[in-house]
Amino acid sequence: MAAQILFSNNELLKLPDCEGLLENGKCKWLHIPACVGSTCSYYKNMYSIDKTQARLRSLDEETQEKIAQKYYSGSRPWSIGTKSWR
Repeated sequence: MAAQILFSNNELLKLPDCEGLLENGKCKWLHIPACVGSTCSYYKNMYSIDKTQARLRSLDEETQEKIAQKYYSGSRPWSIGTKSWR
């Protein structure tokens, strides 16, 4: 017997692109019956890492170098041409 799902495929498409959203429409971080959407205080956009990398690339070279030395052992994972740290 197939497992019951909480939402139909159409309803899942209406939910936000949150990293905590499971395939059954529940949250992997909170013990709630269903995703509450982007109003949730734990909502984290799946593409926020891309935004972070773009922000780091927009900084001047000196600031990027300081961040790279302090947090990434001198490497710059946000640089164009390198793989994402995902």
